[in-house]
Amino acid sequence: MKAGRVLRIVRRRHGLTQAKLAQMAGVSQQTVSSIERGHADSATLGLVKSVARPLGITVDLVFRWKGPELDRLLDARHARIVKAVVALLGNDWQVVVEYTFNHYGDRGSVDVMAWNAAMQAFILVEVKSELDSLEAVLRSMDVKVRVVPGLVRREKGWCAMAIGSVLVLPDESTSRRAVDRLSPVFDVALPSRTVAVRQWLKSPVGPVRGIWFLPDTPDRRAIRNPGSSGRIRTARDRRVYAGPVASKTDQGAPGRSLRPAVASSTTKRRG
Repeated sequence: MKAGRVLRIVRRRHGLTQAKLAQMAGVSQQTVSSIERGHADSATLGLVKSVARPLGITVDLVFRWKGPELDRLLDARHARIVKAVVALLGNDWQVVVEYTFNHYGDRGSVDVMAWNAAMQAFILVEVKSELDSLEAVLRSMDVKVRVVPGLVRREKGWCAMAIGSVLVLPDESTSRRAVDRLSPVFDVALPSRTVAVRQWLKSPVGPVRGIWFLPDTPDRRAIRNPGSSGRIRTARDRRVYAGPVASKTDQGAPGRSLRPAVASSTTKRRG
């Protein structure tokens, strides 16, 4: 359905004229008329969103590339992150991947859920390869926290004393900037961050709600140490770090790599 047709139908459903909608959106009536007549493609995305917002319409930007191949690429990254989560949970947690539920109209799928029998702890993990709709993500997580613990208690006998709800995002600048930009919301809805989440997984006492930044493919050091911060030292990090400065007696010793000397900012004048 064309964008203009959607706007026109919903506007009429609200009993609004083009002039009234234009006033509410802070644009001209001509702009509203132009979009409704099918010229939305020539308008900026921000302008279309401004007209749609008073009507309660959400405008999503959709990218399409080579049909199903794009879906496979997106799914592959999501699968890698899920695999990394499962690996980092370790043997203390009984893991279930892709748990689906339908309970009196509340339906959905949990990417990863896990049960720690020794600590009577239960965690729900929402994996996002990219953060799209904040409202949709938080609403989905709230439904799962409200519904799923009761379902698994009846189905599996998992009676949790401590429940965690965690959003896992790729450990990259794009994800971190998105979280920083929406920090007033996240600081309330999901206040804990990676280090606190990892500490809770190691000793799950009480509730936790947070965001876990996770590389697609953590190395074995991170898997062996679930209490660490999760930062992975890259090859570039190892090249930059040169180790302690060698003493004069060490110079010339076989097999030692020395930090290059730093030239002094002042030189003695000859003569």
